[in-house]
This record gives sequence, C-alpha cells and structure tokens, in this order.
Amino acid sequence: MINKISSPTLVLDKEKCMTNIKSMAKKAEGHHLKFRPHFKTHQSLEIADWFKNFPFDGITVSSLKMAEFFANNGWDSITIAFPVNILETDKINILAAKIDLRVLVVSSDTIKYLDAKLDAELGVYIEIDPDYGRSGISYSDKSKLEDLIYTIEESKNLTLFGFYAHAGHSYKSRSKNEILECSTQLIEDLSNLKNKYNFPVCFGDTPSCSSLNYFGEIDEISPGNFVFYDWIQTKIGSCNYDQIAVAMYCPVVAKYPSRNELLIHGGAIHFSKDYDLTPDGKPYFGQIVQYNENGWEKPIDGCYLKSISQEHGIISCNTEFYNRTSVGDLVTILPIHSCLAADLMGEYLTKDGTIIHHLSEKRL
Repeated sequence: MINKISSPTLVLDKEKCMTNIKSMAKKAEGHHLKFRPHFKTHQSLEIADWFKNFPFDGITVSSLKMAEFFANNGWDSITIAFPVNILETDKINILAAKIDLRVLVVSSDTIKYLDAKLDAELGVYIEIDPDYGRSGISYSDKSKLEDLIYTIEESKNLTLFGFYAHAGHSYKSRSKNEILECSTQLIEDLSNLKNKYNFPVCFGDTPSCSSLNYFGEIDEISPGNFVFYDWIQTKIGSCNYDQIAVAMYCPVVAKYPSRNELLIHGGAIHFSKDYDLTPDGKPYFGQIVQYNENGWEKPIDGCYLKSISQEHGIISCNTEFYNRTSVGDLVTILPIHSCLAADLMGEYLTKDGTIIHHLSEKRL
C-alpha cells in the first residue's frame, strides 16, 4: 500500500477506528446513556455502517446537506447540531416529513417562524451555552429558557426533545485533569437544568466524553472526533497517540542540510491551518511519527510540521531523522485536527489499500 502513495494521502487504520467506536459505544451503554454519535468527523457512509455493530439512538450532523445525504442513504433519525437556519425551512420541511429530524433553536422568533411555515413535525433541542461563547442560551437565563420552552410547547408542529450542549472550550484544556475540572461543573449545571425543567439533556464533545466517568443526569451523548482522534486530542489528554486512527503520508521533495529541514508535498489544503504550539510558543501543524509496514507508531521527538503554504510544508527534524530520510521517502504525520484534514482530503486509504470516500466529494 505504501509503495503506491505518490502524493499527500490520508491513511485510515480501520482496526483503531473500530476500537474507538466500540469503546465510546460501550461507555455510553455502561453509563446508561443514549448514543447519538456526530458524523461530521468521518462523513463516510462506509464508516457510518461500522457504528451499526453497536447500540445507538440516531446520528448527529453539522449541516442540512449532510443530513439529507445520510437520510437518502437509510439513516432515519438525525440531529443537525447547529442553530437552525430559517432560510432552509422549505428543505427542512421536506426532510422532516421523511425522517425523525431534530434541530437546535436559540430564539422564540425562530420557533414561531418554523411553526408557521412547517407542515411536518420537527424535533427541536434548546441549545445551551456552557460558557463557551459560541452559540446557545445560558443555563442561568431562566426567563429566556422558560420563554423558549413555552413557545415550543404552544406550537403545532414542533416537539421539544430537551437541551443540547457542546462544551467546545474543553479543547482548550491541556491535561485530563483540566478536562475534568471543566466538564464536572458543566455536568452539574446541566443536571440541575434537567431536574428543574424535566427535559432530557444531550451532551457532546470528545474530550469530555472520553475522560468523564460520571455523567450526572445527562441522557445522551453525541461526540464525533473520537472516531479518529488526532494529535491535539493527545495534548488535551483525551486519548493516547496509539488511538489516533488517521495519519497523513507525504512525499519528501527536497532536503536543506544547513537547517535540518525537509520540504514535503503537503500543505494547508491537506492539513488545514489548525495548529498547536511548541514549548517555546511557536505554531506547528502536525506531529511526525515512526511508521512501518503495519502503520504508524510513536511520535519522533524534535520532528514536526513547522510551516505550511498551500501545497507544501517544512518539517523541522532532529539530526538522526534528517540523516536517514531521503528525497522520495514518505513521512507520516499525525494531523492537528482530523475533522478538517478529512474534510479537505475527501477520501481515506485504508492500510489494505481500499479507498473509502468522504461526503466532501459531494460538495456539501
């Protein structure tokens, strides 16, 4: 398989991916949680089918077009985990007539608009902002929450499925203890919210769901990145490097001995521009790892993707790795953020040489 690679290629370790899916599904089952995994990371029908080996309650996606694609391929209970766009109401109406469709709402005006325009039943979650500052209603804003609940309950076509919260700020953690500090308080706040209003709570982010062993009164989880994990998840503390199920293979096109650096074919259009920081505060865009015929192994100290342009990247090397790497070799790089790398690449190559397509090919 490796010998056939001549350009940047995102390689998928199916065994690791299946293990990650099994682990999260078993965790949900063990904590008596409904499992509604987010498919925005892999966006693949074939990988989606791997989830069918385990209990799940439905799926989560990040756009209406993604929901339409999965619905057209047999998935019949889908949450769009994004505040509803009223310009898409006609399409929402068509899809809601076919499947159990659920969306997020954050304003009573949107609820009233949907109710007036829809003739199909639509499920809704009230999105809660867990002090992340991206979207949603503060769980302490009692008047706003009660107004939304009342407006939904008075509607003809909307059904309230409960509250939805995504703790995106957990990605700023840099240890498992930091994740637990962030998530434990949130679990308590969401549990209080459920007990006060008696509606279910759906909670979903990979760092929290991977690290927590207590979920309070949470009813449902919807993490997504765990299917692959990535290098930033190791820095956060939610996985180990040997759980990462995707790696980018890039050809070396030039060497620069005066600075121990390699030029590779592999840049922003392959990795995205997401980055982590080195100990001295400089950005880097991927971690170099050892590889062999069975896949990739441990990270190589002092070797990382230092900078990227559109198509190219510069790898900073330690002396030993530089000396044993030749022009024409492939280097194996763990992406900082697997979701964006997967979306940009549009397909996966498995270790046995199988191509698995990604929904980005459909220009979602």
